[in-house]
Amino acid sequence: MTIETWLAFAATTVAILLMPHPIASLTAAFSASWGRTSAFVTIPAFVLSFVLGGVLVVAGVFLITFLWPAAIGALSWIGLSYLMLHVLYAYQDPRLRYGTADNDNLPETRPMRIFGYFVLTTFRSTRYFALTAAIAVQFFDPARAPQEQYINMISALAASAMIGALAHATLPASFTRKRRVSKARSKAPYKPGTRFIARRAVTAGYRRIAA
Repeated sequence: MTIETWLAFAATTVAILLMPHPIASLTAAFSASWGRTSAFVTIPAFVLSFVLGGVLVVAGVFLITFLWPAAIGALSWIGLSYLMLHVLYAYQDPRLRYGTADNDNLPETRPMRIFGYFVLTTFRSTRYFALTAAIAVQFFDPARAPQEQYINMISALAASAMIGALAHATLPASFTRKRRVSKARSKAPYKPGTRFIARRAVTAGYRRIAA
């Protein structure tokens, strides 16, 4: 893998990881609650969970391309289509549109349990496996040694995860800020004695009606 290909692979992965996704939301939530010092725990947990999945997925991609080299072209188009759909889906995430609820608590508070929770969250979501496979198949070169490509891809995944986690940890407000929907005021004019029942103004005899 040339340095240009390595940089392109890393840049694509960083772009994907900067979009909303579960472990990014976790990283931002910890940073918003504990401050930026939480990055000493969440960034290694982010990188570890993403790279562990990448080790398995890239190995699977290489195995498929080795056993079925004629499928590389079709898999590349499928992967590209998936990446495009992921971009559209990511920005529809309710956590991005409405933010974290005010009464939400952090899932874990101990460093080792945070690591485990990040890894578990990553492996429960098929999107990370699909995304890594979709990116890897775009840059696989059958003319080059697979061992060298494998090592280069894993190193690029690790570097990209580090950059993505750092962004989410240092700019948590961009990912956890709640976007409140302003409520239109009632068009009913205020008058002394006006009461609202089911958002409708009642000005006369409401006490007798209720009784």
